[in-house]
Amino acid sequence: MRTLFLTVALLTIGSVASACDVCGCSIGGNYFGILPEFHRHFVGFRYSEQSYRSAHSLNAAQGGTFNSEEQFRTVDMLGRFYPMRRLQVLVLMPYHNYSRNEDNRITHSQGLGDASVLGSFILLDTGDSLGKTWQHTLTLGTGIKLPTGRKEVKDNEGKLLHENLQPGSGSTDFMLSAAYTIRRGAGGFTADVLGRLNMSNRQGYHFGNRVSGSVKAFYWKKFSKFSLLPNAGIFTDLADASYNGVSYVDGTGGSIVLATLGLDVYAGHFSFGCTVQQPVSQDLGEGKIQAHTRWMTTLNYIF
Repeated sequence: MRTLFLTVALLTIGSVASACDVCGCSIGGNYFGILPEFHRHFVGFRYSEQSYRSAHSLNAAQGGTFNSEEQFRTVDMLGRFYPMRRLQVLVLMPYHNYSRNEDNRITHSQGLGDASVLGSFILLDTGDSLGKTWQHTLTLGTGIKLPTGRKEVKDNEGKLLHENLQPGSGSTDFMLSAAYTIRRGAGGFTADVLGRLNMSNRQGYHFGNRVSGSVKAFYWKKFSKFSLLPNAGIFTDLADASYNGVSYVDGTGGSIVLATLGLDVYAGHFSFGCTVQQPVSQDLGEGKIQAHTRWMTTLNYIF
């Protein structure tokens, strides 16, 4: 059986301010999880949801007083293709639906987000080496995020929504990635890291550069008509503060560590997965933002 694992971290973009200048998802990390059937094409959809609470000050956040709540829901259309045996291309097009409740005033924004393309070269793959006890896969990649998303969305009063509530960032950003998998028999470990270098948009706003990574253990269990792939591990995301062209933006950047638990089901040409992420350590927006549990589901067609 060929190696079927490759984890790639792609981050949700934050996307000037309304009544409150602090807004959740300033470092909203997101990722694909364990992707199906390493050497096969697939197309699919993923639904993900994140939620945050934001405060005007650090003292207020430490005292449990938060001024707003944000919900970030995204449907991604994604695919992986092999133009060459050792080259895989991963494509993602998101559709975002964001909402914010501040002092019982609800603000919505929705629309297409920024498309991402990531190409990865397979440097090492011993998945077919039957004589080897340990099997390894190593890939290195680079990618680009294009400013295809909706930008400059306004509220009912004609004011621009917070950058993190915009479906698009308005900037072209660049990515570097690395992923490694080691497997023995039905079990193994996978690790990945991805860095993103963000550019400024036309308004002079620059989202902070960021690095994310994960380490997970997995186990492959095959039955007569389907297979199960449970996995568990740690995901972390770190980002610099954003810059508005004059100064660094208050309440942006930070770090978060999440425990990850997932299950993927494979049956014929289809795979279905569900992942839950629980924060175990966080320092977001200079302590003014609190992240809650995240979750996502995926449905893929493998060919």
